[in-house]
Amino acid sequence: MRITATNNVNFESKNKTIRIADDIARHVNKCYPRISSSLTDDFVNIYGFRNFKKRINKKTEQYLRYEISERFDNADNFIGKILAFVKPVKKYKLGNCGESAQLSAIVAKVNGLKNCYIASLKKATGEDLDHSVLLVNDKKPYVIDAWLGFADYIPNAFNRYKNEFNCHFNLNETDKLALKELKSDYTAVLNSDFTKTQINKIKKLFPEQFIKRGYIE
Repeated sequence: MRITATNNVNFESKNKTIRIADDIARHVNKCYPRISSSLTDDFVNIYGFRNFKKRINKKTEQYLRYEISERFDNADNFIGKILAFVKPVKKYKLGNCGESAQLSAIVAKVNGLKNCYIASLKKATGEDLDHSVLLVNDKKPYVIDAWLGFADYIPNAFNRYKNEFNCHFNLNETDKLALKELKSDYTAVLNSDFTKTQINKIKKLFPEQFIKRGYIE
């Protein structure tokens, strides 16, 4: 599945759909506070602490992602695989855009969203921008980007990537963007809609993920 922006979505204020999506992005970050090595360049005076970024990068690759991979590969059921994404982030309090998208997929589905896919941001020419988001394939598709802390309809999100968040992507105003569903062993689990039984099991393990009853119609 590949989605490109072909028209603008105009609205004066955020509608209910995007308000809920925004809440989910914030809720992910509230439940699972984490440091992203990719975002440390935004810190004031970061250039005086280059070793800090190196340490975070090392811990992310050698500890966090190694443990996620080990737990996932050794899990023999659905809940074990969900634990593989959540437990290491809680333990190390680290995570980049990939981990943010994984957590967003879980929290979104626990709170009733369907047709959610982890997707990769690319230029329309095919150049990968090394950024993952949660794509919600609704009537008007939108993204939940917990890494950058926002949610928006795709055309608006693309504009924000090229303007507000361009320090992370180095895009030109004329660049056209696209989202492509990621396919891997991880996303085979996270991109599928969860059953009621699976959602209830996750709620029992991680009640903090559930926002409130009746939140999503």
